[in-house]
Amino acid sequence: MDFKFEGENIKHKLVDMGLYRELINYDTVLEPGKISTGYSYPIKAFEKFLGYYDNYYKIANNPSTSFNTDFSFVYSACMYTKKDNSDMVILDGKPATGYVDRYEKPLEIFRKNTGIRGSFVFNIKRYRKYSEAKGLSESSAVASAVARSLIKNVFGEMAAKDDSYVSRYARLVSGSGTRAAINGPSIWLSYPGMQEQNSFAVKIPADVDKINYAIFPKNIDYRTSNAHSEAVQSIFYNSWLNEKYNKLNEIIDGGFNIELMMNRAMEDMYALNSVLLSRGNVIQTAESISLLKNFIEFSKKHEGIYITGDTGPSLMVMSADKSLLNQFLETVNDPKIVGSHHPEAHKKRGNEFRKESEEYFQSI
Repeated sequence: MDFKFEGENIKHKLVDMGLYRELINYDTVLEPGKISTGYSYPIKAFEKFLGYYDNYYKIANNPSTSFNTDFSFVYSACMYTKKDNSDMVILDGKPATGYVDRYEKPLEIFRKNTGIRGSFVFNIKRYRKYSEAKGLSESSAVASAVARSLIKNVFGEMAAKDDSYVSRYARLVSGSGTRAAINGPSIWLSYPGMQEQNSFAVKIPADVDKINYAIFPKNIDYRTSNAHSEAVQSIFYNSWLNEKYNKLNEIIDGGFNIELMMNRAMEDMYALNSVLLSRGNVIQTAESISLLKNFIEFSKKHEGIYITGDTGPSLMVMSADKSLLNQFLETVNDPKIVGSHHPEAHKKRGNEFRKESEEYFQSI
């Protein structure tokens, strides 16, 4: 399969549906010392991605789809200074020394694209409904919140409200952040040979409000960056991509039917685990495997319930039938979080976070 050709075909479909348009440019409104904030909720993927065609610009090998969840949220504050070589990131109250590569390269590309000199200081805080877990896409919310606070600081409120524009720069921090920047269900258009400025996410007309969902947070010591590098070396990787493009075309042609998308999220989760397992990477734990077995037995007797996960053992169960979801949850003793749509938890923290950030920026 010619993935560039298939990607262009999907792009044309989205253009014809009025969902995708090229980004507009915004004028800079830089003001040294100004503080801007942004927040984001993480995503859970329907169609997942692993592996980059272009690792520098984070252009993925396939388009991907997702919707926002409320298992956590992230706030980011950004301040601009004219002083060069003084970028700094504080994460949850501590210098993000382990994430320097996560922000140095995106800011390098941002400056190259915009011609802006000077430095940016960020204060980032994560608010969770759990302690530690892998596979809840925290990085997507961090990338999206950081990008929105940066865009607001440099280009102003209008640019910050342009989700797709924010999405382009969130991509440079984390691929999944591209979709987290969209308020609602989204598709990230990305494929081999795509130009960097055209790779961003757009909102899609999938009725995710019909999804009733809950997650079982579980932890494992496994880096998503390892999954990206391992997946592309799998003998099954190209066939996995083939299936992705075929299924995405079906989903788009079917008008983003939510039942099909939930089922696809489950299919793709099993495929993702198989691709990584073929390289000797096990991303499940004994507890998550037990949960999977429980789900499989339950689903043999009940149609319309689905399970999915990303690069970790945290598993999400979903159904358009709330009573069916609740029936399954009653069979499991594992700690869980029931999700909701249109969350507002961030509103209670906004003023507090801004005050904390202002105090921090004044102290440096």
